[in-house]
Amino acid sequence: MEWRNEATTSSGDDTSQSLFGWPRAEEGSPRARIEVIGVPSDCGNGGASGARFGPEAIRRASQSFQLEVAGVDRGDLEGVHGHDWAEVLVSAQREIERIVEGDAIPIVLGGDHSISYAAVAALRRHPTLNIVWFDAHTDFCAWSGGRWHDHKQVLRRIAGLGHVGRILQIGHRGITYFDESARSNKMTVMSASAARSAPPESVLEPLPEGEPVYISVDVDAIDPRLAPGTGHPVPGGVSGELIEKMASLIASRRRVVGLDLMEVNPLLDHRDTTSALAARMLAAVAPHLAPFPPSE
Repeated sequence: MEWRNEATTSSGDDTSQSLFGWPRAEEGSPRARIEVIGVPSDCGNGGASGARFGPEAIRRASQSFQLEVAGVDRGDLEGVHGHDWAEVLVSAQREIERIVEGDAIPIVLGGDHSISYAAVAALRRHPTLNIVWFDAHTDFCAWSGGRWHDHKQVLRRIAGLGHVGRILQIGHRGITYFDESARSNKMTVMSASAARSAPPESVLEPLPEGEPVYISVDVDAIDPRLAPGTGHPVPGGVSGELIEKMASLIASRRRVVGLDLMEVNPLLDHRDTTSALAARMLAAVAPHLAPFPPSE
């Protein structure tokens, strides 16, 4: 699989839109501080098709923002819809590794949340990588092993990677069969209600200074009254503004080396409300992203 240089609309027509109007990456073109890649697949979601159109919708909504930060958009990973899901994850990891090897910070647009595994795996150059996971669900369901998993087990699989340190999960309120928050001693869970009442600075406490951080945002962390365009909405979520504030604070006080935004489903959205929120969150965080991290 290769990445293609144009986003596509849900009808299959080409569009020149890129995230925030950043230049499109060409082979041999100059590198940038931030590099974007879309993974337009919902193969890891067996219940609600449509997240594969999320990268396009986020890019379209981002056109109203003008950022004073350099970035390039590598387009979408090609041919992912309908392929074997384990192969999609391997291909996504390989392309994100190319971004990381160039000392750029990847922004990954999804797509199903299980794609985040590929991004975290691609950042194994960092001996300890802490994870901040905005989500209505802990994504820590039982996993039988093997190369294939879906979004229900993605954080469990991420936690098993040798370079992953602490995990801060924010926004949990999903119904589970057991207490998933107690399944790993790496994980601290801040429920949606706790996040709404806690000082924003509290998100820094589980994240030691000097250790790099990866931020993953599933839009179902936001209350579905505010962000209806997602496949597994759960009432009682946080606001997009709170996620912006927390993620921006983390990016300004810790070294964020990667970021993703997942599970925008424009087929379930209302007047592009959710994709607009997603674009606004990325616009709030991107200016705080660190310059090229030193090789380790």
